[in-house]
Amino acid sequence: MKRFKKMHLTADDCEALSKSSEGLSSLTQPLNQRQSRGDVNRGLQPTHRTRRQPRAQGQQKNIMDYFKISQKQQVVAGRTKNISIKEELLDPFFAEDDESNISNVMETSSDSSSFLEDEYMENSRKRPLSSTAPSRLQIENDLWGEPEKKAVVVHPEHSQINEELDDEIEIEPVPDAHYGLLGTRNWDIPQGSIEDLPDEVLRSIFAFLPVTDLYQSLSLVCHRWRIIVSDPRFIPWKKLYHQYLVKEDVALRRVEQILQDFAITDQHKECILGLIRYVSAIPTSRHVDPRAVLQCLKCHHLFSRAEVCITNKLPDLQSNTGPEKMWAIITAMVLFSDGVRDIQRLMTCLQRPCSSLSLVDVTETLYCIATLLYAMREKNITITNRIHYNIFYCLYLMENASVTAPQMVEEGTPSSHCRQDFWSSNLSEVKLTHEQQRILNHKIEHGQIVKIMAFAGTGKTSTLVKYAEKFADLSFLYVTFNKAVAERGRLVFPRNVTCKTFHSLAFGSVGKHYKEKGKLNFSKLSAYSVSFLIQNREGQSVFIRGKTVSQTLENFFASSDEEICEEHTPIWFKNTHGERKLVSPEEKRINVEEAKDIWHNMKKLDGDVERKYKMTCDGYLKLWQLSKPQLSGYDAIFVDEAQDCTPAIVDIVLSQTCGVILVGDPHQQIYSFRGAVNTLYTVPHTHIYYLTQSFRFGPEIAYVGATILDVCKGIRNKTLVGGNQEGDIRGNMEGKITMLSRSNFTVFEDAAKLAGRERQIKIHIIGGLVRFGLSKIYDIWKLSQPADERVKANLVINDSFIKRWEENEGFIGLKDYATRVDDKELEMKIRIVEKFKERIPELVQKIKSSHVLQEAMADYLIGTVHQAKGLEFDTVLVADDFVDVPCPRDNNQRRPQFIIEIILSCSSLLATQRGHTWDRHCCELCSTFLVLLCCSNKSQNHIIL
Repeated sequence: MKRFKKMHLTADDCEALSKSSEGLSSLTQPLNQRQSRGDVNRGLQPTHRTRRQPRAQGQQKNIMDYFKISQKQQVVAGRTKNISIKEELLDPFFAEDDESNISNVMETSSDSSSFLEDEYMENSRKRPLSSTAPSRLQIENDLWGEPEKKAVVVHPEHSQINEELDDEIEIEPVPDAHYGLLGTRNWDIPQGSIEDLPDEVLRSIFAFLPVTDLYQSLSLVCHRWRIIVSDPRFIPWKKLYHQYLVKEDVALRRVEQILQDFAITDQHKECILGLIRYVSAIPTSRHVDPRAVLQCLKCHHLFSRAEVCITNKLPDLQSNTGPEKMWAIITAMVLFSDGVRDIQRLMTCLQRPCSSLSLVDVTETLYCIATLLYAMREKNITITNRIHYNIFYCLYLMENASVTAPQMVEEGTPSSHCRQDFWSSNLSEVKLTHEQQRILNHKIEHGQIVKIMAFAGTGKTSTLVKYAEKFADLSFLYVTFNKAVAERGRLVFPRNVTCKTFHSLAFGSVGKHYKEKGKLNFSKLSAYSVSFLIQNREGQSVFIRGKTVSQTLENFFASSDEEICEEHTPIWFKNTHGERKLVSPEEKRINVEEAKDIWHNMKKLDGDVERKYKMTCDGYLKLWQLSKPQLSGYDAIFVDEAQDCTPAIVDIVLSQTCGVILVGDPHQQIYSFRGAVNTLYTVPHTHIYYLTQSFRFGPEIAYVGATILDVCKGIRNKTLVGGNQEGDIRGNMEGKITMLSRSNFTVFEDAAKLAGRERQIKIHIIGGLVRFGLSKIYDIWKLSQPADERVKANLVINDSFIKRWEENEGFIGLKDYATRVDDKELEMKIRIVEKFKERIPELVQKIKSSHVLQEAMADYLIGTVHQAKGLEFDTVLVADDFVDVPCPRDNNQRRPQFIIEIILSCSSLLATQRGHTWDRHCCELCSTFLVLLCCSNKSQNHIIL
């Protein structure tokens, strides 16, 4: 008797078998088949396993538990003779189990392990089994428990049949938890291929991938996949949406025609009803049961409102039994959504078992609504951007939910509860998004310039870490501007990355020589110090000329030029009356002449006996740039915060022969006053990638950021999104509170208020008290006191710059100097002294006593947005010292402050910056005034504006 083998037959195989004599004989000549005491049809029907002991109580086995195979398979080459065959008694009670005669299975060891272990790379997919191995019943006993013993009868005439039972049985283990769809890692030859799936299944899978992956990755795999992706019937609305974003002519004309045909224009008051009518006419599959779908939607809190609105505004759909009413109600629910959570709940309802709508149908409809909403705003139809943002956000999270396998972070630093940036994160693994994985798929080559345009908190540093880990055979140089960032980089980057600052590289090559000679000045050039190095001339005062000459030198240091010229001179200056005046050509010539003389003496290592001309940090960086350095030994350079690169640094980077990866956010350029240019816009590139998903916040805070980018900078083609975590912009303050402002004047005010409370509060000023200049404020107050009072109270001025004014013009002269040279930092400190006057000593003492060195010990963190750049906090209080937000056009007489308007209605205010009142068309659906809220009850991150 020949033992059967398990075979996989395709449709073609079955057809071929049916035409063969072997396949037809069992049907055409049934009487000529082999005679057997058993049932000739045995094995053709499903078997029912009975008489097994119950499973363990309270524990359900995972499907992968049944495929754990031992590391080693013991195979006996020889055959065992005279093995008796168990035959069941004729008693019907014992005839229920048909598996007692099965043998020849693999032996399993007690120490079984998962197939994912690497040792299975050495094992063969086909393992020969012998009759000496335990039967399959032993494996089932391990899974189901020992069955009851049954009496058996051995028939001698069948004792030799077992010799044919040792044929090889093919074992087909499950490759992994994804059934091999994502590839196999530990098997030489996969059990199957995704190519075996029919086109219908592939379309269903591909529909949930981002469009960028479809066109840039999947369509390049093979000709078959390219045909599927390019099929016009495949996700047409998803394609049309992204084509409309990039303003393709065909997409623009098609959407424009839809808007005209359904009266979705600004001239029609009921244009939102036209949108609903169009969506309700979407072709729907015949197997969809609208009644069942509506029944699934009844658990949604917006269903009743949407149903009432559709009944009142579109009564012709009330008696409609087709899918039109169903789609109309779904569209109304989308329009009434308060946030992303409502759209997510809607999709959850439509995925219930009772719903006959497929997920592809739902996503296509949402893309249809999103396209029309986006087009309405492009056509200046007054409607909020919040509804479109809700849809986009929900679809983005769905399409990017399947990230790569968790990657372990090899190194980290102690976490900080108040400062949650990448390095202080206590997460042990990093999941890469599709955008990040796309970057890791690109291997940098010599001469390539790659740009990574990253929004705030999108994981640009973690992407670089994973990039370096993936290409461990390459050597990288990570350069940044901040020393603290470089120090942290040394803790998280792998060993093939060298972390430096630009100034440290320049110091090692040039600056160290000036330090050895005692000619290094670590502070910047000030107008006061330059005034002692220039000649007294007619026209501008010496302080004003000192300011313009210092600006000329700073502009030259930041440029890529080799010589100082008139292009480096400032255009404007403030005269002695504080008025802005143009710099005359003669003054420009004088500024260039004096700047050249100072620069010539600064470069001298010898000859300056008095050391009046000291080299600055920006000065030796300029000398390093002029020396045309070559950073040999590196395959690529990571330039972090590239948007703040000066032309001098850009010249250094682009002169290298290795690959260059520029990383930054063009919308976070905050050092333009130092001569920085937006490198991410100006420098040409060979490749460009985007990171748009932030990990710092959820949809509520992300919406505010995306709207500001839309309103203030006109950024629509790239939308800022966050994660799925809870967030709030008007909720309760939780966790550690951070107070951020624009100027240090407000920082002092906030610190004084907190330090002056009856209950002592621990505060921490970001950057420390020394950097903030608290002692300098105290010295300025001492200078403001009469000379006899200073002597009487023994008020000693410690700051050398402030002390110089003590013997000359005093506090009035210092104030006049700050005004003439337009020193904003000094003017701010003088304003603090003038406002708080005699309270300065008390406040300075209270701030010092309340200040703690470690941020984790503080109750409140205080600082400017410049100092907090790149950091994360639990709750943020934003001050009102930025800029006044323009009023809505329909209320020009009202000039609200930024903080008041944001607190009252953040979303409404941001919408009015587009010149419209967003809820006008929503009122067409429901008489109840609809307000888009920007908060939720349970929150983890907060912004209080």
